[in-house]
Amino acid sequence: MMRASLLLVFSPLLLMQALWVKLRTPRLPEPEGERCGELGEGPPLRLLILGDSAAAGVGVARQDEALSGQLTALLQPHFRLHWRLLAKSGMTTSQTLRLIRQEPIRVDVILISLGVNDLLSPIGVQRWLSATRALIEGLLQDSPDARLLLTPLPPLGAFPGFAQPLAGVLQRREALFNQALKQFCRDQNACQLLPLRLPLTSEALASDGFHPSASSYRLWAECASQVILTQHTPGCSSDSADESGQHLANLV
Repeated sequence: MMRASLLLVFSPLLLMQALWVKLRTPRLPEPEGERCGELGEGPPLRLLILGDSAAAGVGVARQDEALSGQLTALLQPHFRLHWRLLAKSGMTTSQTLRLIRQEPIRVDVILISLGVNDLLSPIGVQRWLSATRALIEGLLQDSPDARLLLTPLPPLGAFPGFAQPLAGVLQRREALFNQALKQFCRDQNACQLLPLRLPLTSEALASDGFHPSASSYRLWAECASQVILTQHTPGCSSDSADESGQHLANLV
């Protein structure tokens, strides 16, 4: 979860706090289960879930409890769904870009969860944005008509495992990264920022106090499915997705 090269090495106190959190935080495995498949009936839809440990489902025991399993279950009644999960704990945006360059990826929808490991590294927001732009351009080269759904960064400074002054530094960084990501999505026709803000209650977090629980993965999947249905179901109004997003945004 916590990188030793944390940006937060600006002062010995922040470094000590970061290392202490790293030592105290359990390292949870990625869940077992399928990472690709085909299911459902209806118009075809090719889905890629891409990213870091949260995309991979860390925090639950099985993929059917994670983002991939819950999202595909929600989409199954509406589409003949071809889906794939390409995610790994610790992945940064630049590492993910190198990963997708290894093989063509042709899909209709890409759900992305990235940025936390970048935020916890020494890079600045502009360098992260450059990596994000390169990633999006790389994905669109293979899938020029794809819609990309980006997930906002969680409010790390509010997580129970972080104390001051580390929490304050994380809070300020998260605000900068999310503001930059919001503007980036406004400028990119193919991209949309999910209206998602997950709760930070004990029930909403996994046993490490950092990753989502099954109930939070459910909320995330519901938010993403509403947006996908709005974009890919003929005659579907955007009202339902907007209402769902506002509901999720108010859960914190």
